[in-house]
Amino acid sequence: MREVKDIFNINPKYTTTSAFIIGLILMDNLTYAEQNALGEWLILLGQTIVSNSGFQQVIEQRINNYNININSKKYKSIYNPGIYNITKAREIFKKLYPDCKNDINELSKIINELQNQINKIKKE
Repeated sequence: MREVKDIFNINPKYTTTSAFIIGLILMDNLTYAEQNALGEWLILLGQTIVSNSGFQQVIEQRINNYNININSKKYKSIYNPGIYNITKAREIFKKLYPDCKNDINELSKIINELQNQINKIKKE
């Protein structure tokens, strides 16, 4: 038996097309009122799933300390101008999240190395 997770490995174009076709099939024998009722019910179903996953994402981000919210009290207590100064904001982010710079430097090195390899291939 296939796992439910397998559905997320399907090409998004196929899942979108299949949803469109199912929608067309379902509406053929329904009145406009029935189509509306069924459509609203499906929207509610989707909203329930999206709401649940949104809150789960917030919980996981808090656990992993990935939250960066410029509107948070922590940020506003440090810096709260009428117009944001990007230079000042970067300084504050560096103080609040010092490990990000290491990640950025590492990614820059990887990008430079990839660019060097591309240039090398172009020369060959």
